[in-house]
Amino acid sequence: MTEPIATAAASRMENFPTVLSCQRMSSGFSNSNYRLETSNGLFLLRECTGRDRAGVEYELNVLDWLCAHNFPTSATIRFSDDERWISGPGGSLLVLLEWLDGSEPLSGQVSVGTIARALGDLHQLPPPSGGWWRRENPNGRKAAARLVKSITPDDPVHFHFFLEEFERLRLSLGEPLPGGLIHGDIFTDNTLFRDGELVAILDFEDACEDVFLFDVAMTIHGFCFPAEHWRPDLAQVFLDVYNESRPLTDSERELLPTYLRWCPLAMMGWHLKQLHRKPAGGNERRVAELARRIETLRKASWPIM
Repeated sequence: MTEPIATAAASRMENFPTVLSCQRMSSGFSNSNYRLETSNGLFLLRECTGRDRAGVEYELNVLDWLCAHNFPTSATIRFSDDERWISGPGGSLLVLLEWLDGSEPLSGQVSVGTIARALGDLHQLPPPSGGWWRRENPNGRKAAARLVKSITPDDPVHFHFFLEEFERLRLSLGEPLPGGLIHGDIFTDNTLFRDGELVAILDFEDACEDVFLFDVAMTIHGFCFPAEHWRPDLAQVFLDVYNESRPLTDSERELLPTYLRWCPLAMMGWHLKQLHRKPAGGNERRVAELARRIETLRKASWPIM
């Protein structure tokens, strides 16, 4: 399907450029990404297959807002009719983004400190004007509560692990904390680094309104669990640098251990919903990994403030 996608995109671009190459890159659960080289230059061509128009437009609005504040991310590129997306093959939506050179970083003190500072900067941006950005966290408490209600006694053991752990955390998750627009999924593969410097934070498809502590805990999981190995030393670097940019409140510090268990549980909920629809080995493996993370952090004597 690569050639039809490239042809469809180029036919709607300014000056109708010639397609020189279109190479498929790493892709997520709801996107396929391509390195599109044309006579007009390089672009990131994204085929959105698992999201509706409203979800795609939300992410594009977030990217436009971030670029207006000079936050490091990939800018949207409009098609010839000033459209930010077009229809693609098979009912997908096609989006053009700025091509940025860089690569996924290794987890280390430099990359951890850099992403912590960037996250602190994100959390201090003035909120977008208007209410368009106020949407529910797709992996938040309400989504978890809906999943819990659907669990039956015959469901596999991980569903009941989810139910029991959510009941342990549920009341604490309702505590009022500072919040605003968050990314919600900053893992190393959602960032680009070059020569040790941050080029961009990518993939804001899970962006939403929630407490900042969700982002803090999720990014610790994204950068401080290399190869599923818990690195409290890296997590401490992250926390120290984040606090220099945006100091945590007393309530946030108290609830950080709770959110460090909540974030992998929230991720587990997404995979369990996929398993409800159709059993798949990849989802089953990820659910087991996330359960081990929760058990590790339940026993961990961290953070040290």
